Amino acid sequence: MRKILQCGGLILLTLFYTPGSIAQSFTDGMVWEMGVGVLGLNTPLYPGSSDNANFVIPFPYLRLESKYLDVDRGIQGKLFKTSRLRFSVSGDLDVPVKSDDDTVRRGMPNLDLVLQLGPSLDVIFNANEIKKREFRLELPLRLALATDGYSTRNTGWMFEPRLSYEAKRLNRTGWSYEFLAGFRFATDKYHNYYYEVAPQYATPERPQYSTSGGYSGAFTELVASWRRRDLIYFAWTRYQNIGNAVYADSPLVEKDDYFLVGVGLNWIFAESL
Repeated sequence: MRKILQCGGLILLTLFYTPGSIAQSFTDGMVWEMGVGVLGLNTPLYPGSSDNANFVIPFPYLRLESKYLDVDRGIQGKLFKTSRLRFSVSGDLDVPVKSDDDTVRRGMPNLDLVLQLGPSLDVIFNANEIKKREFRLELPLRLALATDGYSTRNTGWMFEPRLSYEAKRLNRTGWSYEFLAGFRFATDKYHNYYYEVAPQYATPERPQYSTSGGYSGAFTELVASWRRRDLIYFAWTRYQNIGNAVYADSPLVEKDDYFLVGVGLNWIFAESL
């Protein structure tokens, strides 16, 4: 669920409760908005599953622009930035799955919520500050952590190179959108978390299986939003194809491609403007 859940609130609190001289350097010229949002999501239980689920997810909303940091559906640090290169932070998550809700996983352990976070190097090909348009190559590397709320464990790494074209709102009211397309590669540990069939869970219909690291699929994604006054309406769709992924022959893979669709609303209740 790339760019939906925000960690910006923690950043904002950190800035305001940092000792004066340090905080001042971060907050000079800062523009910010805070609010809350809700997302309605229809998604396969995991890539390759033929079973879908609906989720309603509340989340905090923060948009921040300052000398050293931007937060807006992602985090961009300005300590390392040129006209062509930028260092940022990339995040994503995979929804938890009760195996009894999935036909082919029945009797296997549940899948926990998986959080992904890591650095990204962005190569900017073309930017127009006046029209607020940007075309770039993003190179995010993320660590995946599975959690049940009580404990957390490493479930591998992924690399997701992608091309992105982004158009921000020119004024307070109006449209913004981002279109991107790319590929995913992941370690064997990440792939096996979803697609391995250990010996104790093998059946005649679900033979024992283990896979390797490597190519994990291709995807395209579109995020669009419309703002009017203190409300931002947004829609999000993602198409992914895993037909040639290294785990495509797993007995847990039932479909080679899928769509993920979400719609939501942000309400802004505080701002610096």
